Amino acid sequence: MSDQIARTIHSQIRTLDSRALLAWGAKDYVMHKNALSFKSSGLATWKGTVHIEYVCGADSYTIKFFKVRSGQVKVVKEVEDVYATELVKIIDSVVQ
Repeated sequence: MSDQIARTIHSQIRTLDSRALLAWGAKDYVMHKNALSFKSSGLATWKGTVHIEYVCGADSYTIKFFKVRSGQVKVVKEVEDVYATELVKIIDSVVQ
């Protein structure tokens, strides 16, 4: 299983804003086949998991913001059809 897409997502975020991941308190990265997930903590006002999944046919991303409480996953927000240039703006709108 390749983690190339997850590495590309990470690189795109860092290229758009080299300090964004630090500002979000990103930690506990998980590289999936077509996605990247990380926990947001630290100084960010929203604490939870951010899951960025590549949608191959659309060449866009779906971003899910969720929390896990007592073993239950609660999706707080989902944004579809996000292009690479919008990643930081969309994540910022929820996390900060």
